[in-house]
Amino acid sequence: MTRDQILLVRSSWSMIAERADVFTARFYSHLFEIDPSAARLFTGVNMMAQEWKLAHTLGVVVQALDDLDTLLPALATLGQRHARYGVEQAHFETVGAALLQAFADTLRERFTTQARAAWTEAYSLVSAEMRRALERSSPPRLRLQ
Repeated sequence: MTRDQILLVRSSWSMIAERADVFTARFYSHLFEIDPSAARLFTGVNMMAQEWKLAHTLGVVVQALDDLDTLLPALATLGQRHARYGVEQAHFETVGAALLQAFADTLRERFTTQARAAWTEAYSLVSAEMRRALERSSPPRLRLQ
């Protein structure tokens, strides 16, 4: 990510942080609408606590975007943990779409084309590292020939 992209992510997150509860509620609403299979992963989960965890994690990621030596191992650990929850590779696409939609809903006209591009890049970085860890954590699949 470029320095300008990191600054855009940080400035847009600072606008969200004040209303993180609204943002995370919108995120999960969009996610479950887009991908009902993702909703099943949250059966029995305290969603208020889950929304807080998401906001906290995003805040940590935003602050560490210019410290990849710290961020990437943390994302790998997060990806390994998500493997235990039953997350699949395909979920990363719907999470990304729901995340961008939640930003658009919450920030409205302040979610500029440049901010969208910066968040897309940030999410690509996050999801790539989590996907690698998820793949390493998943049991090998049998291949029928």
